[in-house]
Amino acid sequence: MPRILIMNAGSAQMSGADLTVTQLSLAAKSAWRSVWFAQPGDVIISPVAIPIDLLDHVGATLKFDPSTVLVLVPENAGKMGILSDFTLQSKTVVEQISRHIRQKAHWTLCACYSTEGVARLAAMLGISQNGDDFALQRGPDLLNRKSHFRQLAASVALPIPSGCVTTNSDELFRAVTSLRSETGSVIVKLDNGAGGVGNVIFTGKETAPLPGARETRRLLWSSFDPDALWSEVTTPSCKTVVVESYHLARSLFYLEFEIEENGSIVFVNSGNIRLRRSENPSERALVWTGLELPSDLSDEQLSTAYAYAYRFVELARTLGYRGMINIDAIFSTDRQLLFNEANGRWGGGSVLHSIADRLLGPDYSHSYVISSVRNVRLNSLQTALDCFVDEGLLFDRIQKEGVIPLAGDQEAGTVECLVIARDRLVARNLEHRLSTML
Repeated sequence: MPRILIMNAGSAQMSGADLTVTQLSLAAKSAWRSVWFAQPGDVIISPVAIPIDLLDHVGATLKFDPSTVLVLVPENAGKMGILSDFTLQSKTVVEQISRHIRQKAHWTLCACYSTEGVARLAAMLGISQNGDDFALQRGPDLLNRKSHFRQLAASVALPIPSGCVTTNSDELFRAVTSLRSETGSVIVKLDNGAGGVGNVIFTGKETAPLPGARETRRLLWSSFDPDALWSEVTTPSCKTVVVESYHLARSLFYLEFEIEENGSIVFVNSGNIRLRRSENPSERALVWTGLELPSDLSDEQLSTAYAYAYRFVELARTLGYRGMINIDAIFSTDRQLLFNEANGRWGGGSVLHSIADRLLGPDYSHSYVISSVRNVRLNSLQTALDCFVDEGLLFDRIQKEGVIPLAGDQEAGTVECLVIARDRLVARNLEHRLSTML
């Protein structure tokens, strides 16, 4: 059944109305990597133009004719590349899609984020899907807010860090004051800040940057100014902040599920969240380098995390949500399992899983390790392809190992790559060759 793929990452529902330039840029670039979801006959609604060489590369790698895919870029998506609900419901977009989909009888709508506008677009196109009524009432927002996560997680007894939801500076002061003694550090989270950009970690001692936040900051508790912090971390469109005790992580990982239209829950994948220190010693945040699938948790750890996460996903299904949902968690240095947040949308590992499933088969996680490597210093997709061929690194369909460039960012002079290997040691060697070759 052909699909209409809506690449609306970075929507106001996901990240709030006050997007930073960095968030806007990442949202636009995510459309390029999301092209890897494409299958023959699909329609892609993208906020930015999709380079022809990228679509050709996707088709050549996944063995389908890319000319069968229709790409629509609405004129009013905006120069920063955001597909808003207003844009999706515009007369021009609806007419363009309608003209095309008359050629086939049955279509499905697949959006990064299930918004009210996506559901209304489906109705305008005569496409009826379970989950649309929930989306029409902005229900998926419940699964993309840190405050709601704590509320929903508590209702199904997920282990979460000690914490609370605050809505003014007085509550913020009381929360930080009461929680700081548990581990010596607290994390302050903007309710709808995606990708950790709204998070700040405060600690009473000097420390290197810690995972999970845009900044790790030493604070003299006696000089803590809640009014100043409240003004700093909140935005005009978001005046809710979550405060939690901060736990050092031994393992950072996620679990991803799909709630299918018929209500079936499918476990999709798990993965390690990989970070490193910045080359700039003054940088106060770790650099996200990519993901690694499957996670390296022990069977017991994965089984325990899965059982808890399934409770949350089952609750989301009962509420009426349909689509992808991923849940972040850690095993702390004192071996506690703690869940941090959930996201009802495509996750960072969704594209990686889709590619691996199509190239290696549905059971790839038993025999392969898949890792993403961001910001490889090559200035274009074609340069990367040529380089990987010369160095013998390009993915080999017979050996089923190697490197696949996913998308290039010519402005930054970097390419994101996917590494496919038989085990973690081989994957590390391929990653090392990427870095040393350049």
